[in-house]
Amino acid sequence: MPVENGVLVDFSQMKAYAYNSTSDTITMQPGVLWGDVYDGLQSHGVAPVGGRQSDVGVSGFLLGGGLSSLSPAWGYGCDTIRSLEVVLTSGELVTATVNNQYADLFRALKGGGSRFGIITNYEVQAVHVGVDKTWYGGSIIVANTSIPAIIQATDDFIHSNTDSKAVILVAISQLNALGVPTTLTMANLFYNGTEAEFNTTFAEYLTIPALTTTIGPLSYNDITKVLPAGNERTNANLFGASALYPRQGLFQAAYAHWMNFSLAFVNELATSTLAFTPVPQSQIDLAQEFPVGITNISADVKQGLELLFSQIPPSAGLPIYLNESNEWQNALTTYTWFQQLKRVYAKYDPTR
Repeated sequence: MPVENGVLVDFSQMKAYAYNSTSDTITMQPGVLWGDVYDGLQSHGVAPVGGRQSDVGVSGFLLGGGLSSLSPAWGYGCDTIRSLEVVLTSGELVTATVNNQYADLFRALKGGGSRFGIITNYEVQAVHVGVDKTWYGGSIIVANTSIPAIIQATDDFIHSNTDSKAVILVAISQLNALGVPTTLTMANLFYNGTEAEFNTTFAEYLTIPALTTTIGPLSYNDITKVLPAGNERTNANLFGASALYPRQGLFQAAYAHWMNFSLAFVNELATSTLAFTPVPQSQIDLAQEFPVGITNISADVKQGLELLFSQIPPSAGLPIYLNESNEWQNALTTYTWFQQLKRVYAKYDPTR
């Protein structure tokens, strides 16, 4: 978010990345996009736990947590960070790791956001994804009449699935052209295995009549190109997030509240999207194993978005995902380690 009297640091020319086979790690400068890293390292058969959309940048993703198609098996993107080169407010360049004198800074930067310093280099664990089409999946698009079935399938999947090889992202979008809303519902389903395993894992989704499908064998690099652009270059974007347990009717209620919001601002929003991103227990368990611009959005739309998320508050005890939240949601305050974050911030930036 813009900071009054702040300084904009442009990393667009810092795009270097490399794979080190000795340490089995990947180093990346802050200006590179995930798609460039995926394409450049494909010949090595490795990839970082990076963005699901190839046009998303490295820095915000990793510092905010990082939900990846590899997350069910590897945890959040930030969990795979090995070291960080950080410019402190004093101007000193330091390397933060889990076991050196900057371990507190290292911990804070892994999901705590960018306010603790300027990162000039990331070192992350490499994942050996191979180059062959060892995945199966793609996207299915369904009619509006099937939206309740898609939401129910997602609820059931979260309840029952324990397979870390399964990945889903469900998005319902309202596209407004000349004030006429059109709804597009897409379920993106991927499985790191065979067609038969895919069909068994996603059986409920596959029984829903589809308008179009793009299902087939995929390499991991193919998967990173399936989802539409994540970095939409429009006049302005607003985000908001909640965190919900899969309880009967809760997802359907969230959809109803979102639809009310979208229709209320049909003449002001080019696109409105509701996305369901499951965070399986396997991802949480893996995470715990690792060492530790200007907008022209109207006030009415902002108030409407605040109302929407007041109607679907986070389930008790669940943190809000920083990268998909809005500033007024104060996502960091939902973290169990918020007080520790405040102490680290005061230590490394005592003037703020």
